[in-house]
Amino acid sequence: MHHLKSGDLAPTFNTTDIYGNHITPFQDGKWTFLSFHRFAACPFCVIRTNELIQNVEKFSEHSINILSFWPSNRETMRRFSDDYQAPFPLISDEKRKIYTKYGVTKSSKLAAFRLLLHPALALKALKHKPKNEELEIDQALLPCEFLVNPDGKIVLAHYGKHYGDHLTLAALINLVKNA
Repeated sequence: MHHLKSGDLAPTFNTTDIYGNHITPFQDGKWTFLSFHRFAACPFCVIRTNELIQNVEKFSEHSINILSFWPSNRETMRRFSDDYQAPFPLISDEKRKIYTKYGVTKSSKLAAFRLLLHPALALKALKHKPKNEELEIDQALLPCEFLVNPDGKIVLAHYGKHYGDHLTLAALINLVKNA
């Protein structure tokens, strides 16, 4: 599967969130931020989800919808989502159909070594590590993020280089502001 890039049309999909609400993106004239995570108990993903929750009003102010994708099953997601109380859809893509459409298939054993270049992030992740962590699916899967404009075109595609490699929220919002 090839990587998507800026200027590509964002692949469409129909799905439901972990509570059964129907999700059909790119149809309301808003921007969409797609965040693909590694697995439900991933401490880096927990940090990122908390960061998105804390900044949801900024996203709202700039008409950006957030969709949060996980390769974990719904039951696992629901167990962890109680901690999040996310005001945006959490989507279980256990069969990785949407992951594959977006080319989010890369995993890297080297990512753990790359993370050593970011010691503060690694320490923060250890603090957020769930106590009853269940190891599931592909431990080496890398995170990916996409910003899609109201016309359904990808403005930014970010394929992570290590487990905690995410775009800065300021950069995302600036892209929307300056579009």
